[in-house]
Amino acid sequence: MSYLILSFFSVFLLFSSGVLQHDNATDAGQYQTDTQQQQAAATLRYMNAINSYLYAHPMADGTFSDSLLEAAPPSGVRHVIRQGRVFVYQPSQPGLKDALVTVSRHSALLGSVKSRRLIDLSGTDMQITLPDLIPEGYLVYLN
Repeated sequence: MSYLILSFFSVFLLFSSGVLQHDNATDAGQYQTDTQQQQAAATLRYMNAINSYLYAHPMADGTFSDSLLEAAPPSGVRHVIRQGRVFVYQPSQPGLKDALVTVSRHSALLGSVKSRRLIDLSGTDMQITLPDLIPEGYLVYLN
């Protein structure tokens, strides 16, 4: 009888540990999705803060200190202004492009740098000259 109880207990432990491992993997995936959604939302707030600043302080080319803005940039996000166009750029991370697409409601102003060209979500060259300081593979949100 004790062997039966011991084997039942062993099977129960094996089953429950597998379920817990699956739950942990699911939690890790959800955490990454949530983190990317937060990064995307912060990127759009940053872009809006830049636009508000530029409305009051027009600028055709260059950059300015992020400390002048109402919203701080997320980690790794930078901006540059060329010919009156704002480029907000950041390294691509798994899931970030999809999060930006969702948060921006499929904005046509979102692209990625491939072969020194800005490529939109459909894979089409946007025919926009990129500033040299934006690295290959980065995600770019422009205005």
